[in-house]
Amino acid sequence: MDFLKDNKTAKVFKAGNSEAIRLTKQDTAIFKVKPGDQVIKEVSPDGMSITFKKMPEVSEDVKKEVSEILNEDADLIQALKDL
Repeated sequence: MDFLKDNKTAKVFKAGNSEAIRLTKQDTAIFKVKPGDQVIKEVSPDGMSITFKKMPEVSEDVKKEVSEILNEDADLIQALKDL
């Protein structure tokens, strides 16, 4: 079973009310993720594979600009939320 030596398999385990798959230290180093990071999950149409992608980071400038827009248009946003 040489394919098992390449660290290409993972076992599903119970984590609270969910099932989980553990990422190795090497996996997290390659993927550059840490606990608390959010990822995008894509399931193939046949359900045979799941791909995880890192969420793109948003710069502080963009966050500030979005905040300013939301504050400027708060009344409009409030009116639209109930439509």
